[in-house]
Amino acid sequence: MSNSSLKVVRFRVVPPIIIAAALAALLILPGCATNRYQAPVTSFQATTQQTVNVLSDFYASRNSYEIDAYLQTVAADPSFAVLTVDAQGAPTPLGKPVFSPLAIKARLDALNLVGIYASRLSDLATSDAPAQFQSASTLLGQNFSSLDTTFQKFARTADPTAQKYAGPVTSLIGTIGQMYLERKREELVAKAIKDGAPQVDTILSLVRDDMDTIFSLQVTTGASEKLAVMAVAYNNERANLSYEQRLNRLMQIKAASTEAAASVGSAPSGVVTSMLAAHHALVQLANSPPKTRINSLAQLNSALVQWTNQIQSVAAQVKILVH
Repeated sequence: MSNSSLKVVRFRVVPPIIIAAALAALLILPGCATNRYQAPVTSFQATTQQTVNVLSDFYASRNSYEIDAYLQTVAADPSFAVLTVDAQGAPTPLGKPVFSPLAIKARLDALNLVGIYASRLSDLATSDAPAQFQSASTLLGQNFSSLDTTFQKFARTADPTAQKYAGPVTSLIGTIGQMYLERKREELVAKAIKDGAPQVDTILSLVRDDMDTIFSLQVTTGASEKLAVMAVAYNNERANLSYEQRLNRLMQIKAASTEAAASVGSAPSGVVTSMLAAHHALVQLANSPPKTRINSLAQLNSALVQWTNQIQSVAAQVKILVH
């Protein structure tokens, strides 16, 4: 489903020990106090991009997954023909995508908008130049600047959650466009985190809920049906199969069983939950008074490490679910 995929920059996974060391430096060295956001914001930005990469792979494979499930059912029963429209007149996954490619792309864009927000925070935290950012339309490009309009259009269709994205996407676009380097850097980073926090939370919560209520159900149901179809087909035909053919079929059943097990628990949803926890810790740091700043940094460090560890395991699980 290449027309719904986004081109994203690939990052290597940041080892947790590097995150911990970078943040520990902020806790120990007084000289870093003038730029206390640099290490945590940079780590947050890198881990955000890793999360977007993993979830992008998952989103972009959903229609291909439906086609695979349909063809598996056809392959299991020789009386079934490959059709674009079934006997009831409804399109099959070959005739019409189950999930609108444009709707999936819009959700990928919403995730990448959070990634751009994290990148702008990183730019603010690491740049010493007294430059001024440009307008949101120049920063984001036409696709992202009009993303709120895209979701409003989908809201008039059967897309159940599109309307909920429109408001926070509009506000976050505005926040990104208002990031300037005219005042003290630390003051501005804190303001940007606070201003963007409600919208980032809402977008990530919507992505998580979509994963739980739409895509997780699709994967769980599809994986279970695929396993059942393959088992019935094998049992019906095993007497006429050679040893090599039986072994090959059983290995396919084993792979389907692994996929069904990986689908339980919505791994992609879990990594979004960890991302939310790390973002909450970042907001807590921005709101913390000087006396509690060390504790806030330690909590952010812990959340970032947990999030990073989870991305590595979730990436492996998503590979099983991607078709």
